[in-house]
Amino acid sequence: MRLPLFLLAAALVSSSVGADSFECLHCRQQAIPEPMKIVPGRKYARDRRADILHVKLDVTPDFAKRTISGTMTMRLKPIAFPLAKLELDAVDLDISNVECLGAVLAEREITAEKLVITFAEPIVPDAEATLTIHYSAQPQEGLYFRTPEMGYKKGDTQVWSQGEAEMHRYWFPSYDYPNERFTSEVICHAPKDMEVVSNGSLKSKTPEAGDLVAWHWLQDKPHVNYLIALACGHFHKLEDKAGALPLAMLVPPSHKAQAANAFADTGKIIEFYQKEIGIPFAWDKYYQVYCLDFLFGGMENTSCTFEAAGMLFNADTEDLRTLHRLDAHETAHQWFGDLVTCRDWAHLWLNEGFASYYTVLYEEQKSGKDAFLWSLWQEADEVLQSTDTRPIVWRDYGDPIQQFDTRAYPKGAWVLHMLRSQLGADLFRRCIKTYLERHRNGIVGTDDLQDVIEELSGLSFDQFFDQWLYHGGVPELKIDQSWDSATKQVKITVRQTQKLSEQVRLFRLPLPVSFTVAGAKEPLRFTMGVSKDVEDFYFTLPAQPELVRIDPDFTVLAKINFSPPGPMLDKMLQSDLIGRLLAVRMLGQRDVEKLGKILREDSFHAVRSEAARALAKITTPEARAALIVASANQTNAHARRAVVEALAGLNTSESRDTLWKMAETEKNPLILASIIGTWGARPGEPVVSVALRNHLAGSSYQGTLELAAIKALRAQDDESAVPEILARLQQPHDIRGYEMGAAFDALAFLARRPTSAHRDAVRTFLTTHLTAPRQDWRIAAARALGTLRDPKALAALEPMLANESKPSGSFREAVSRSVQGIQSGIEGPVELKNLWDRMQQLQKKSEDQQKEIEALQKKAQAQSSPGAKKSAK
Repeated sequence: MRLPLFLLAAALVSSSVGADSFECLHCRQQAIPEPMKIVPGRKYARDRRADILHVKLDVTPDFAKRTISGTMTMRLKPIAFPLAKLELDAVDLDISNVECLGAVLAEREITAEKLVITFAEPIVPDAEATLTIHYSAQPQEGLYFRTPEMGYKKGDTQVWSQGEAEMHRYWFPSYDYPNERFTSEVICHAPKDMEVVSNGSLKSKTPEAGDLVAWHWLQDKPHVNYLIALACGHFHKLEDKAGALPLAMLVPPSHKAQAANAFADTGKIIEFYQKEIGIPFAWDKYYQVYCLDFLFGGMENTSCTFEAAGMLFNADTEDLRTLHRLDAHETAHQWFGDLVTCRDWAHLWLNEGFASYYTVLYEEQKSGKDAFLWSLWQEADEVLQSTDTRPIVWRDYGDPIQQFDTRAYPKGAWVLHMLRSQLGADLFRRCIKTYLERHRNGIVGTDDLQDVIEELSGLSFDQFFDQWLYHGGVPELKIDQSWDSATKQVKITVRQTQKLSEQVRLFRLPLPVSFTVAGAKEPLRFTMGVSKDVEDFYFTLPAQPELVRIDPDFTVLAKINFSPPGPMLDKMLQSDLIGRLLAVRMLGQRDVEKLGKILREDSFHAVRSEAARALAKITTPEARAALIVASANQTNAHARRAVVEALAGLNTSESRDTLWKMAETEKNPLILASIIGTWGARPGEPVVSVALRNHLAGSSYQGTLELAAIKALRAQDDESAVPEILARLQQPHDIRGYEMGAAFDALAFLARRPTSAHRDAVRTFLTTHLTAPRQDWRIAAARALGTLRDPKALAALEPMLANESKPSGSFREAVSRSVQGIQSGIEGPVELKNLWDRMQQLQKKSEDQQKEIEALQKKAQAQSSPGAKKSAK
C-alpha cells in the first residue's frame, strides 16, 4: 500500500511516518489516516482455529442509497481442535440470516465488532462446513461510494473497496486478519453501463432483470482477506499485455486524457521484476483502477491495484509528476505482500520495505545509476530526519495503521539495500528468489527471511537483524581524520553519538572508507569494523590522501558528521552524485561562487536543486545574484522549481521581479503555482491583484492554479476577495477533495473579523457543508468554522457533537476544537471551563444513548432470527 492521500500534497516522488509525520516519496503525500481504534498492549498474530478454504461474495451496490446488500459464503474446516464457536469480524452490518451446511447452527450473537456463531455440536478437525450469511450495510469505512449527490461529476460514479489494514469488516463479515489465506470469488450485480473489477479472472457477465449485469470474478489462488477487491462504476479503459499477461488501466471518464501517462511503465516494470526477482508474475491479470478521493496513494489488491485519481497528471508537469514510482511500488507488492504476506502487522516491513526497495531498483533500470542513488538519498533523508526510535518489528502499536510509517517503508528499504550491499547483488537475488519460492502462497515473518539468508550465505545475521529490525534508531557517527606524515598513516576516529536506550544500542557495522591518492588509478578502499562508542582506525598509504570518503558507495544508513577540508570538498564536487550532494551541503555558506557554478552547470538536477537551497540560506547580494542568473537556464523542472522556492524565500525587489518574469513564460502548472504562492507577500499591488483574480477564475487540471491563487489571497489577507472565492467554490471546479480544507480555511480566515460584511455568507456556506455527504468536506467545514470564530456558528456546531455517532474521529475532533476556539474568544476562563464541562457531558450522554440504541437494535435483530441468542451484547 502506498501511503494515505486524504491529507496530502500531491506531487509524486518518494516515502514515510511514525512518531513524526511522513511524506511518501513515491506519491508526495502526507500520511497517515486516523486509527480506527486504539487498543493498548503488545500485539501478536491471532489463533487460526479453522482453515478458511474459500470466500464468496455475492453483492449488489445501491448507488442512490450508498448501501450494499448480499451474501458472504465461507467454506472452512477446523485445523487441530473441534470448532464449537466461530468468531467473524463484522462492524455495523445488518445481518438478517445465517445458514450452515455441514454443521448445525445453535445460535448467533452480534456484538459491536463480531459475529459469533455457535454450533450445536463442535465441528471435528478436517470436516468441512459452509456458512452463508445474508447481510446489508451502509458502510462508513471499507467501501466508498462516489456519486453526483456527493459532489462528483455525473459520468464518474463509482464505488470501491479498501481492505488494508482491517477495513473489510465494515462491508462484509470476514476473518479480517492477514495470517489466513484462501481462494475467493466476487459476484457483483451492477448497472449495465458500468464496469466491475475484482481479483482473478472474469468468469462471466450475465444480463439480469432491472438493467443489471452480474459480473463474476474468481481468484483461484489463495490470498489474504485485506486483498479482496471490488470496484464498480463508469470508467475509461485502456488495455495492453506484458507477454501473455493481460493488462488494463481504468480511470474515471473525466480523466481519460491522463490515462496513457499513468500506463506508460506498467509492462516494463513487470518485465523487469520477473527478471530481477526470478519468479514470473503469479496472477491471472494485472489491472489498475484509479479511484476518486482514494484514501491512499495505491493499494495492491491481488491482480488489481487501486490507485488515487488525484495523482493523475498532464504532460505539462514535466518530470515533477510521474506515476512510474507508484506503479513500481504497487506492482512489486504482487510478489511482496500478495504472493507472500506478513503474518501480522509487526512484520509489515516485509510487504512495504520490499515494495519500496524494488521501486528504487526499477528507478536504476529506467533512468540509470544517478537516479538510483538519488532515490536512495531521498529514502535515507526521510529516515534520518525522523526522531522515531521504535524498532521496525514493533508489537506495541495501538492500531495497525500506525505501522505504516518511515520504519516500514524507507527504513525497510534501506535494510534490504544494506543486505544487498553486504551479500552482493547475485547472492541477494538468489536469497530473495529462494525466500519467495519457499513461502509462496504463504505467511511470513522476519525470521523466515533471516533463515534463508543465513542458509545460502553461510553467515550469521543475528546481530544485523537484531539491531536493524528488533531495535530502533540509526547510528549517528562523528568522524575525524588526520594525517601523520612521519608514519604515512591516516587516522580515522569514529564516535557513535546516538542517544542510547533500551531500544537504541551501539551498532556493529562494516563502514567503508576510501582514499584518493595522487598517482593511484583507483581510490584505495578499506572497511572499518565499527562496534564501540569511540574507535581509532589507522591506514598506511603511499601519500597524503587528496580525498577521504566515508561510505563512498552509499551502503550504510547512518547520520554521518564528517567535515573534510576545503581542497577535499573541491574533489568531492567532481565525484559521483552522492559525493556532490554531500559537498554542496558541506559548502554551506562558504563559497557563493562555487554554489552558483554548480547551480548553473551540474549534470544532475538534484545537485542543482541542493545548490539553490544552499544559496537561499545566504543573505548576501552575491548569493541573490547567483540565483537570479541561474533562473534563466534551468531546463529541468525539479531544478527550476528549486530556484523558484529559493527566490521566494528572499522576498527582495529583485527576486520578486525575477519571479514575475518567470511567471510570464512558465508553462508548467506546478511551478507556476509555486510562483503564484509567492504573490501572497505582495499585498496592495494592483497588477498582482488582477493576476490572482484571473487565475482564480480560470480552470486548471485538478484546480492547481485556482487553489494557489486562493492561498495567496489568504496570505495577503485580502478580504475583498471573499465574494470571488465564495462564488468560485460554489461553481463546478476540479479542486481535489483533500485540498478543499485549504480553500475553506482561506475563505474563513479572510472573513474572520467581526466587522466583515461577508462573515454571514461564509458562515452559511460552511455550516451547509457540515452535513455534506463527503467526510472530507465535513471535516474541512468544521475546521474552517473554528478559523472564522463566529459565535453564531455554535448553533450549528454544538448539535453535531450530540448527533455524531462516532465517539471519536476527525470530524468530532474538528467540531470540538472549533467550539472550544470560538468560546475562548467570547468567554472568560470560568465560563470556558463550565462550557467545556457541559460539552463533555453532552458527548458522554450522546455516547451512552448511542450504545443503548445499538444494544436494542441488535437484541431485536437477534430475536427476530431463527436460533438467535437473546443477548446481543
